[in-house]
Amino acid sequence: MKGYTKSQKKKLRELAGIANERELDQEMEKLYHHFENWRNEKISCFELSELIHKFHQGPSREIWKIYTYSDPDMAVSRAIAFGLLKKEEIPENLLDILDLKIGFFTDAD
Repeated sequence: MKGYTKSQKKKLRELAGIANERELDQEMEKLYHHFENWRNEKISCFELSELIHKFHQGPSREIWKIYTYSDPDMAVSRAIAFGLLKKEEIPENLLDILDLKIGFFTDAD
């Protein structure tokens, strides 16, 4: 993460942490509905166990990799493009720098 001040790097790490939590929350919400189905006897404990396993091997792992291996500026840019972070949450001095990287993720759609 060259080209950022110490305070910008700190803010990017903070924002990446927020985005990580929000993205994981979205996926956990989907998993929660399966728990409700199990509780209401719409699916078996075996089906729920399989869904938990798929969650762990799939979305949970992918989110972990994104926020562990990506530079915080890329993770934040992705989060803005995907609507996990609002532009209003990003300091203007960072938003100007990230604008091109945000476009990378929005153009990829």
